[in-house]
Amino acid sequence: MSALLIVGAGPGIGEAAAERFGREGWTVILASRSPRTLDPMVARLVGQGVDAHAVVIDATDAEAVRNGVRAADRLAGGLTAVLYNAAKVRQQDLFSMTDAEIETDLAVNVAGGLHTIRAATELFEDRGGTILVTGGGLALSPHADWASLGLGKAALRNVVEGLVPALRERNVRIGLATVATLVAPASVEAAGVADAFWDLANDPAAGWERTYPAAA
Repeated sequence: MSALLIVGAGPGIGEAAAERFGREGWTVILASRSPRTLDPMVARLVGQGVDAHAVVIDATDAEAVRNGVRAADRLAGGLTAVLYNAAKVRQQDLFSMTDAEIETDLAVNVAGGLHTIRAATELFEDRGGTILVTGGGLALSPHADWASLGLGKAALRNVVEGLVPALRERNVRIGLATVATLVAPASVEAAGVADAFWDLANDPAAGWERTYPAAA
């Protein structure tokens, strides 16, 4: 039995990934800070025949991430993969942001990803597993009006690429889907990104990065 934990599950990429993996018989665990956002998604997935569950995880709290990953592992009977999909999406330039907005955004867009990668690596080190990360086209084509999101996607891409050989030695695979388009809930784009994650998780020849759309 295979199982996927999605940290930062939402009605766009997160739910589409849960549907994609769930159709293949995977157990999916959805995680976010609020059960109010999780419960409707879990209900929709269960209605489609997916073995879906929810755990509450605040990605900005390192200890909460470690505890949440372990709880999801127990709930699923053993996780196979962990996807970091959380992001604070703010269309705003650096100089109009408040100090608090900068700190809040970076806590989600950078630190949350690092917490999740560390916790998943700790879990998988002895048995193997896959870590997936939602990247963004802003990492390659930055724009001043998306300051904190672009910085976060660039930082995560840097970390993932740098960790590929190091984690391989620990029997852990890591990959990133660079999403170079807007993604709405229940859209063709959401399904396309989910397919990219499926390939990253299940095809060792896929490399460490997939870009969606491929022509971007």
